[in-house]
Amino acid sequence: MNAKEFEFAEVLVDKLFLESFANEQSPYYEGDAHNLSAVNLEQFRGKLKWHINHSLSKRQKQVLKHYLSGKTERQIAKDLGITQQVVNIYKHRAIKKLHKVLTK
Repeated sequence: MNAKEFEFAEVLVDKLFLESFANEQSPYYEGDAHNLSAVNLEQFRGKLKWHINHSLSKRQKQVLKHYLSGKTERQIAKDLGITQQVVNIYKHRAIKKLHKVLTK
């Protein structure tokens, strides 16, 4: 093997991990973000569930709940009788709205 050649292993990663990777701090960063207690995390989860049920439109809730259950955009589109592009739009608008209300 040439010194310039490298072997890379293909690794399966969680979809949420990939989407949030850009927002993560360095593993060596010792800030408040790493000191979240279980209570704070549970409070955040509670707020997230509440806002999913109360801040989103009916269609946004449907799309997001299907998406969180592990379905692909194509499967969601088929289940709801809409196009895959519309599913993508609902998903992104829901995520944007949740980000806005949870980071106030």
